[in-house]
Amino acid sequence: MKILNARLHNFRNHSETSFDFAARMNVLLGENGQGKTNALEALSFFCLTKSFYASADATVLMRDREFFEIDGMLESDNGKEFSLRVAYDNAQKSKKFTINNADAEKFSSVIGMFPVVVLSPENNKVTFGAPNDRRKFIDLVISQSSRAYMEDILEYRRVVRQRNTILTEAQGKECGALLTPWNEMLILRGARVIQKRNQFIREFTPYIADTYLRIVGEKETPKIEYAPSVPIEAETTVEEIQSRLAQKLARKYNDELRFRTSLAGPHRDEVLLSLNGMQLKHFASQGQHKTYLVALKVAEFFYLKERCNETPVFLLDDVFSELDENRSQKLLSLVESLGQTFITATGEKMFGGVHWNKQRRKFFIKDGAVVNEAMAA
Repeated sequence: MKILNARLHNFRNHSETSFDFAARMNVLLGENGQGKTNALEALSFFCLTKSFYASADATVLMRDREFFEIDGMLESDNGKEFSLRVAYDNAQKSKKFTINNADAEKFSSVIGMFPVVVLSPENNKVTFGAPNDRRKFIDLVISQSSRAYMEDILEYRRVVRQRNTILTEAQGKECGALLTPWNEMLILRGARVIQKRNQFIREFTPYIADTYLRIVGEKETPKIEYAPSVPIEAETTVEEIQSRLAQKLARKYNDELRFRTSLAGPHRDEVLLSLNGMQLKHFASQGQHKTYLVALKVAEFFYLKERCNETPVFLLDDVFSELDENRSQKLLSLVESLGQTFITATGEKMFGGVHWNKQRRKFFIKDGAVVNEAMAA
């Protein structure tokens, strides 16, 4: 897949900015705060229907404006073109997503149609942060490759919110009858989520080992493991997981009344990351954390390309500033071979050997506008 062009209107600090992108590498250059990341953020709306950075649509609206609009043309690997438009009305607090002038039925139906991989400073939480940050990472990867999983995880989260509301309002008093129907749904959806996550981790592991070796160029052994809230093995069936979840819910009921929150289910899972047998979050250096994260993201690219039958676009925001020159050059060489990439940077040093042409373009961004575009004739 490729993003052919994009127009940003009232988006962050971009009043009216248009891009015609190159087929391979697109580098957005400029000082901090000029609008480079904002442009990548807008592109993520095409693929995810939302920002990879902001939690609310209103956050990206230009100050004192009533609406923002992003539109552009995308081309699939088989040459089919899609005209996309995302528009947000602040007065109505409503957003529209249209594909070839037709409104998307549900925003979730867009996820996976236009696969994307995002590598930004926000992703540092995957290796440094809490279990929830790692769950979010694997949930988004799986959701882009499996519509069924996305429906399960969205419904599961709704069920947990409903259970938590009941537990909160019960104030520690008996509420088993109210919880019963929600328990049934938690067990049904939760078991499917756990089984799919377990399958994903097994499938994803070889991708990480391969990409880590490509970037580092030396023998280190990265590993990703799944620690679900109930014990499972590779051959455990959904029915067996349901039974184990039901048993755990029963055991945790009194604790849930006391703490007024749901204590059993895949929202309590952990994903363990290690390097050479040592837990990453306890023993790895800053550089190892960054390299591991890059490997995860490149592995995500290959995983999605294979399962979506579509080449993802790769958005890299301020990545090279945290890597040494050797690993930066290896990463640059690697990502350029993958597909269409969008890279933000404050300087051109990393791109000294790049020949700018129709395959590779650089855009200089200042005050939310493209002030110069470099491309060979």
